[in-house]
Amino acid sequence: MLSELFTYLTTPCPRFVRRMGYLYEAIAMRGRFRRCAAAWQEHLAKSRAAVLAAAQACTEREAAVILGSGLLLDVPLAELSAAFRQVILVDIVHLPAVRRRVRRFANVRLENYDISTLARRLFETVKTAGQPLPEPVTADFAFVTAPSLVVSLNILSQLPVIPGRFVRRHMPAVGDQDLHAWSRRIVERHCASLAASACVVCLIADYAYVQHGTDGSSEAGSTLYGLALPDPQATWRWQIAPRGELSRHEAKELEVGVWSIKDLKL
Repeated sequence: MLSELFTYLTTPCPRFVRRMGYLYEAIAMRGRFRRCAAAWQEHLAKSRAAVLAAAQACTEREAAVILGSGLLLDVPLAELSAAFRQVILVDIVHLPAVRRRVRRFANVRLENYDISTLARRLFETVKTAGQPLPEPVTADFAFVTAPSLVVSLNILSQLPVIPGRFVRRHMPAVGDQDLHAWSRRIVERHCASLAASACVVCLIADYAYVQHGTDGSSEAGSTLYGLALPDPQATWRWQIAPRGELSRHEAKELEVGVWSIKDLKL
């Protein structure tokens, strides 16, 4: 608990990142990984392998951009650093442990960027009653010129989550149906941004969940707000919440897929 509090107090980040819960969620993810490390290992290994497979498809080896670098659990950092002239790790907040690890690689840098493209605007919107929800826009990767590889790494379904929680707390007039449709537009816009890239693109994302109860019951559904992507090139199940993580009576797993840029140009 003291470690988490110290990290929360000492991690530099903009006010909206802290107030909206992004920093808290990054720290909480570290705790979930520590509790669920064994259950997550297969997913993390397959994610790293998919990133490296995409890297091997690059004819140019200038810059590799990882969107949603997080705690670097699913980033094959040493291999990417050796393969590309530079590696750019993109997320809305980077914890101190991540910053320390990255210092070992001279050609790796961190970029603080809101991949959803709307968090700051949403934070400002709630200050004025009656304002509509801000719409996602095409991502602007101006921090890198002509990347050779862009990877969206286990972030797609998460992009609307914290903004959605913020809307529920501060904009109660927004109904569930409107919030669901808005969340889907965030997901769709991210896919469109990837499809517009002129380089090798790899999307690694969960697209469905299955929740199992100890009584034999199960519940399944989309994690992409009903958005249907083409069949993935590869797929596996992520045991994201083994029994005991959510509750004693249920476990949750995610269907994860891998897509390339040609799959996203619908």
